[in-house]
Amino acid sequence: MSSTESKLKQHMESNQILKDVYSLMAELWCSPSEMNAKKDEIKKDTKGVIKKLENINKESAMLLRKFLEENTISDESYIDLFELDPQCALYLGSHKYDEPKMCANAAVSDRNKYMIELKAIYKHFRKIPDEKELPDYLPLMIDFLSLTIELKDDSVRGKFIKEYLLPFLPLIHSKLKELKTPYVYLIDALDKIINIDLKTNPMLKKSEQKMEESHVG
Repeated sequence: MSSTESKLKQHMESNQILKDVYSLMAELWCSPSEMNAKKDEIKKDTKGVIKKLENINKESAMLLRKFLEENTISDESYIDLFELDPQCALYLGSHKYDEPKMCANAAVSDRNKYMIELKAIYKHFRKIPDEKELPDYLPLMIDFLSLTIELKDDSVRGKFIKEYLLPFLPLIHSKLKELKTPYVYLIDALDKIINIDLKTNPMLKKSEQKMEESHVG
């Protein structure tokens, strides 16, 4: 096997690991009742996915294990935490943009603009996740990353991560830390995985290389 073929194989294996990790993480943000419905399947997948993840990032694998060990949340507590008058909503835009005080302003609000732009990104990739959910629902956004892992060379995906997802994670992290919930490990793991995803983005590498060359010149 040539050096190029070896690198290509390694790249494909890394992408598959990230794809599986994103898919698992999207499930882990779901409610206990949803998790229990797929308990055996998730348990089986979890061990294999975390073991493979250790090959590319031991720290994020450790964080996922910590979450799984410490998370014993009930359906009632999950609803209080994330759903009904939530302490920490899983809708990213709600952490940054104020809800409009009048219905007439809803269509032109920053949150609505953010969601319209997200929908346009999903449409661009023809990978529209669960249409029953709002486009800024965190598990849906994570699932979208899994569905588009083979399309890393599309700059729109990088824009989605850097502008529509990453800036919102510290806001959720801060709230989860304050609430002293094991979900803080899950958001930490997600942040690390996303940054690994970006570092292995061929378009990003080319862009950084061009910047370095321009500085040298």
